[in-house]
Amino acid sequence: MNNSLFQNAKRVLLPAASGALALTSPLSAQSSDTIVELAPFTVEADGVRNTLQITERDLSQRQATDLEDALSLDPSITVGGSTAVAQKIYVRSIGEAMLNVSVDGATQSGALFHHLGRNLLEPELLKRIEIQSGIGNATDGPGALGGAIRFVTKDPSDLLRQDQRFGALLKSGYYSNTDGFKASATLYGNFNDTWSGLVSYVTSEHDDLEDAKGNVSPGSNSDHEVLFSKLVGELSNGQRIELSFENIQEDGDHLRRPEWSFIAPNNPLIYLESERDTAVLNYQLDSDNVDWLNLETRLSFTEGEIRQGDEDPYMGNIESTQLYLANTQNLSNHEITYGVDYREDHIVSGTVGEAYAGREQAKVRGVFAQDRIQASEDLVITLGARFDDYELNDLVGQTLSNDGFSPNLGVAYSITPEITLTAGSASAYRGPEINDAFKLWQAGSRLGSANDPNLKGESARNNEIAINYYRDGISFELGLFNNTIDDIIVNTEEASKDAQRSVPWGNFYTNLGELETRGFYARASYSADAYNISLLYDNSDTTVNGHQATRYQYGSIAATMGNAWVLDAFWKVNTQLDLGWNVRLVEGVDDIDILIPSAAYGDTTGSIDKPGYSTHDFYLRWSPERVKNVTFNLTVKNVFDKLYRSHGSMEDFSSLPGYESIIGAYEPGRDVRLSASYKF
Repeated sequence: MNNSLFQNAKRVLLPAASGALALTSPLSAQSSDTIVELAPFTVEADGVRNTLQITERDLSQRQATDLEDALSLDPSITVGGSTAVAQKIYVRSIGEAMLNVSVDGATQSGALFHHLGRNLLEPELLKRIEIQSGIGNATDGPGALGGAIRFVTKDPSDLLRQDQRFGALLKSGYYSNTDGFKASATLYGNFNDTWSGLVSYVTSEHDDLEDAKGNVSPGSNSDHEVLFSKLVGELSNGQRIELSFENIQEDGDHLRRPEWSFIAPNNPLIYLESERDTAVLNYQLDSDNVDWLNLETRLSFTEGEIRQGDEDPYMGNIESTQLYLANTQNLSNHEITYGVDYREDHIVSGTVGEAYAGREQAKVRGVFAQDRIQASEDLVITLGARFDDYELNDLVGQTLSNDGFSPNLGVAYSITPEITLTAGSASAYRGPEINDAFKLWQAGSRLGSANDPNLKGESARNNEIAINYYRDGISFELGLFNNTIDDIIVNTEEASKDAQRSVPWGNFYTNLGELETRGFYARASYSADAYNISLLYDNSDTTVNGHQATRYQYGSIAATMGNAWVLDAFWKVNTQLDLGWNVRLVEGVDDIDILIPSAAYGDTTGSIDKPGYSTHDFYLRWSPERVKNVTFNLTVKNVFDKLYRSHGSMEDFSSLPGYESIIGAYEPGRDVRLSASYKF
């Protein structure tokens, strides 16, 4: 950490501490994870892992339709790209390519097209979202270099009322900005004392969105359909079986590069269709007869596909099969989880109707152990490690094999009943994996693509320390972190093989150097029976080999974000009415130095700015007393119709010669959302 960073921390955090607002409750040395009740979310922490949980209530109140709606509650998280298909997730400025993203435990791996986001989801079906900032513990799976995001879908028990056998939920909503609508129907029930199930169908249609000036963002329309089903069996002797299937389809006329803002000869409006299938079989055994047996087994399959263009369309497809097997055992003051996991990815791409030009296959095998030690009444120690073996059979026939250890150590110490100190250091290793499907297709047709034969795996380390205070509804948390990722893998120009020449159109994959994110956060809140007010602040400084990162150059790897504040206020007026107000303020970042050396396009230098902005969202939920089981939701996004570009979106490069067309789209202007639901 440099001196200026600590000066900024002192300037921001001392007033926050004296403001008597806080966010986290105390860490209990008697529980495996601290669960901190918040509005609008909860946090779990154990010294190494610091996990944010966004609940179904939060998603419903905000009438979430995409990633930005679902993940914008914490300032450490940024979702950029005004069009849903272009949205990319950044956690502490580290992009989704460096995160382990999963749906019900099934990792969503690989990229189908680097101008698109990697994750397609439907918030309507989610029970909660778990967001882990920084590296967690050994059970979190391979390759979580910058953290993890876990989407967890609903069970039948989440929808059934007490003593209810069968039920249904019907919802319909309208969105003013896109003149859009959304409707869903969910049936659920208990077939008998053992088996329950649900089936859900969601459909939505949206026209092109408008920014705050009334300008239409071309290619931002979409048609969205989802089919989801889940079967749950609660068997004898602590056994549980869960089988789920989800199909998400989205299509529309989008820009070829939908993260850019306007139609151009190199960015025409074309048809794009995307689809994801995820099937998960989960078996758990918490034996009543065998003390040491608490088993969890998961087998999953995910397939993602896109088709782009009307004539001779491009197609990219990723199939991923995964197995997870773990057992948790209690020994005196130890709680040990150990097991194995395996994932195999296949990727193909090319022109529909022709032989596929690009193919790659990757495997990763892991073994892990994680221990939680109750060292004393006030002290908890977490200790673990995992070993992962990676194998990639790439486009040109090379076999790249890499392996590495990922250890972690954390402590949580209760200084007083009100004050808890947590500290942790964790590492993560990831070997080379399947490349961007579109670049594989380009490779087979014209440009040529290859991995450096000496390509190494990426190694990350996250160090973090935090102090928490809680008493009588007032809480406060202050934390510092430093996350470095060495030997990051990027696509460069093969002609130069210069690590700094990481321009987006390169097709030679090599190790670039070091990505570093360091910063601090402060959270404060006050909670009472009927209301909660919280103030959150996040400061992240992200560089690649000492240069500030931009989305244009590094895409899903990293981007520079301004310091962010989130103020959230919630008031439960009575049993029928909830009100809420959310403010997000992002400070501007000026004079970001741009260096794009390119043998093919000429060297480019200069600087760009990312203007700051603030947005206000209002939401209301009303359940009329005289009309049972009916709920109305009113949400107003961007209440004051602010014109702004998210810091997670493509930047404005138009001031640089030769890059006049590189301009990210503005976010939507005011959007009034009204929905009604009937549950019976």
